[in-house]
Amino acid sequence: MNIPVPEKPALADENSVEGLEAFTEWWFELLNYAQATNDFEPLWAVTGSECDTCRNVEASTADSYAHEGWMQGGDVTMKTFDSKFEKTTKGTFESYVTTTQSAIVVYDSAGKVIDEVAAYSEPAVNLAIAIYADGAWEMTDVGSIEVN
Repeated sequence: MNIPVPEKPALADENSVEGLEAFTEWWFELLNYAQATNDFEPLWAVTGSECDTCRNVEASTADSYAHEGWMQGGDVTMKTFDSKFEKTTKGTFESYVTTTQSAIVVYDSAGKVIDEVAAYSEPAVNLAIAIYADGAWEMTDVGSIEVN
C-alpha cells in the first residue's frame, strides 16, 4: 500500500483557535490514514494514550486486517469546527466538530466482503479534547455526543 502520511499544516502548531482547528482537521486525516493502512503510529504520535475512541478504532481496524484481510472506505470528514478556546480546569481545550464518514467495506484475504458499514452523511456531533504543550497540540479524546 502506497498511501502517504498526511502532512501537518504549519498552522497546526499554533496556540490559537485557528491552530487548534488546523490540528483537529489534520488529526482526522491521520485517523483516515490509520484506518486505510492499519498504521496507527502517526496518529498515536499526536494522541494521548487515554483516548478510548482511538483504542476502539485501532482494535476494530486490526480485526479488519487480521489474516491478511483489509478494509476500504471509512474516511471521516470534518464539516464544522467550533471552540470557545478556553482552558478547562484540566488545561485542555474543547471543540465541537461535526463529521461525516464514508461507507466501510471489510474484505477477507480472498477478497470476499465480510462486513459492510453504511456511510453516515448526516453530520455527527463530536467533542474533541486537546491540550497544548511544548509548542504542539495533542488530542486527548474524541467522541460523539448526543444532540436532542
